[in-house]
Formats: sequence, structure tokens, C-alpha cells
Amino acid sequence: MKVALKDIVDALEMLPDEDFYFLDRQTGRVRVAGSAGIVEESGEIDDVLDWQDDQFKVAGAIFADWERFEKLPSKFDIHEWEVMREFAESVEPERFSDDLQRAIHGAGAFRYFKDTLRQYRREQDWYDFRAER
Repeated sequence: MKVALKDIVDALEMLPDEDFYFLDRQTGRVRVAGSAGIVEESGEIDDVLDWQDDQFKVAGAIFADWERFEKLPSKFDIHEWEVMREFAESVEPERFSDDLQRAIHGAGAFRYFKDTLRQYRREQDWYDFRAER
């Protein structure tokens, strides 16, 4: 089964904390199941908003056939902070590197890191570095 790596990378970049992404081994598609716990508890798909309907159906399919789906790593599994640190240490000029290294320490590190990238207009450098990692 061929799978588009771009679909997996896109899913990981958009991943909110409460959602889980799965690779459907039959179709090669990346599927989101944000409310899998609700389906597991009730076994039914009732009182669902239209936009949630697909997620509930995917969650139900996952519980019905675990072998068909591969859970993709969460953003916490990828260790993005470590990748940010490596990027911060690798960039020039030194002032930009220092600002990024200060940004990744303490509360709000991800937000401050991205703010610093915007300030220096270097977002694309970060995206390219992260994609390579």
C-alpha cells in the first residue's frame, strides 16, 4: 500500500491535543478520530454534530477492526522542543540564534519561538528544517 507522506506530515502539523490520527491500511488515507472515547463508552453514534459525524464513524471503525488502522504519533511523541533547540543552535546570525534559544525556555515556549521566527521573517527556514527532521 502506497501512502502519501505529505498527508501524514500535514496531519501531524494540524494535530490538536484532543484528536488522534490513524493511517487506514486498506485505503492509505489518514483519518482523524477526535472522540474515540465516547464511541468506546457508549457503543453508539447518537446526538452527533454534522462535523463530528465522520470522526465518530472513523472511531467506530477503529474499535471494530484494530488491525486495519495504525495510530500515528502525537506531537508529544515527535519531541518538537528538541527539534526547535537544534534549529535555534544552527541558525545565523548569532543574535537570531540567541533570541530563539531564549524563546524556547519557560512557559509559552512554542508561542515565543514562533513569534521570534515571525519577527526575523524566518518561518520558512523553520518549516524546512522541521520537515527534514
